[in-house]
Amino acid sequence: MISYYDGQLTDILPGNITKKPEVKALSYAIQQACRRIYRYSQRLYIFTNLESQPEEIVDLLASELRTQYYKSDLPLNEKRQLVKNTLIWYMSAGTPKAVEELITVAFGEGKVEEWFEYGDDPFFFKIETDTVMTQEINNFFTIMIQHVKNTRSHLRAIEIDRKTSQETYTGGASYLWSKPAAILDGYEYTRKVNQRICSGAGIRPQIQKSAVILEN
Repeated sequence: MISYYDGQLTDILPGNITKKPEVKALSYAIQQACRRIYRYSQRLYIFTNLESQPEEIVDLLASELRTQYYKSDLPLNEKRQLVKNTLIWYMSAGTPKAVEELITVAFGEGKVEEWFEYGDDPFFFKIETDTVMTQEINNFFTIMIQHVKNTRSHLRAIEIDRKTSQETYTGGASYLWSKPAAILDGYEYTRKVNQRICSGAGIRPQIQKSAVILEN
């Protein structure tokens, strides 16, 4: 089967005329014109054909849709993916799932704990993550959390929970030396003693969590 984009007049004309130079030239010219019209028409399918859109179109579309988590300095592939997920994220806005999506974008890893899970006042929640907080991340998250959480919920704190492991080895040795006994009545007494003592110790450091409090 010949596709519309690759087809020519010579594919459907009788064989006795397709060998003529003027027919081949006409067929080629019509093919190029049809291909140009086809490419132009594909530009009309902006959202459904996002993979082929240039970066400036993706930026404009993100601005029009108010795409969440969007930054102008992101790679083009990530921009396209964010725009694709815009409507899905709006459908889930106000739910813990939407907040977890934001945590993944801002922090890379983390989880949401509702007030009833850790014994807080109703409609409060906190976030646990192991990321290294910077001012840029904090500012971005503070702004974006207002767009994805529901109005009645309030962020209590962001808890940074990082685990470190350390191995400590220690050892000890003891050397026992015994002086030979004196010769008594022509009797010589010789004694040799060897002793080896091994010891070990371990250490397990524990770091207390510290919370980053955000004002709502």
